Amino acid sequence: MHTVLIAESKSNSLAVPQAALQNQGFDVQTMVLENLDHVNQTSNKGFVSSIVIDQTIATSAKFDTINTLKSYYQAPVFVSVDDNNDDIQSLLLELGADDVIATHAKPRLWRARLDAMSRKCQVAKVKNINNEGNVLTFGALTIKGDERTVMLENSLVSLTTHEFDLIWLLAFKAPQVVSREEIYQKIIGQGYQINSRTIDVRVSCLRKKLGDNATSPQKIKTVWRQGYLFVKEAW
Repeated sequence: MHTVLIAESKSNSLAVPQAALQNQGFDVQTMVLENLDHVNQTSNKGFVSSIVIDQTIATSAKFDTINTLKSYYQAPVFVSVDDNNDDIQSLLLELGADDVIATHAKPRLWRARLDAMSRKCQVAKVKNINNEGNVLTFGALTIKGDERTVMLENSLVSLTTHEFDLIWLLAFKAPQVVSREEIYQKIIGQGYQINSRTIDVRVSCLRKKLGDNATSPQKIKTVWRQGYLFVKEAW
C-alpha cells in the first residue's frame, strides 16, 4: 500500500490534503514537526512512500527540512501551498521539493500527482540498474550513473532527484536537443503541459548549481521551439 507521511507545522494544518488522500485510499500517517529532532523519534522509517509537508516547514530558515526528510525516509517530498505564486513555487523546487501542489487541490489531482511520482521513482530504480558503471565526463564535469553523483571541478554538486535525472538525460543525449515533451514524460512522469513552467524552473535551478550564466547560458542552452541542448564542449 502507498503510505503517505504528512508532516505539519501545527496540528491539522494539512487537514484538507489528509482528507483528500484518505478519500483516495492512501494510508496516511501524520506528525507535527516542531524541529528535525522529531524525525529521529518516529518509527516510520522505511515504510513511507511519499511525504507531504506544509509551506511553513519547507521554508524554515533553521533547517534544511526538505532534503533532511528525503534523506531519512528515501521518499519524494511534496509541498502543499495555499496560493499559486510562481516565485514561491520556484523557491520550493530550488530548496529540493520534488513537486508542489495546491492545498485545496481536488482529491483526484492529489492521487494523480502522487501516482505519477511513484511511477517515476520506479523508472529511476530501473534506470539506476541500467546506468551502473556508466560515467559521463565532459571536461571538468563528471556524472556517475551508478552513484547518481555529479562532480564539477572536483567538487560534489548537490542535486535533487529530478535535477540529477535531468542532467543525465541532457548529457546522455548530447549533442541532440531534448524536447520539453520528452523531459516531461521521462522526468515528471506525465504528459506535457504547454502552459506549465515546471521544466523551465528545473532547468534554471540546474544551471545555477552548475555555474551556467542565467541570462546567456552556455552550458545548457535553450533552443527556441525545440527544447534544451547540453553543450559537451562548454565544461
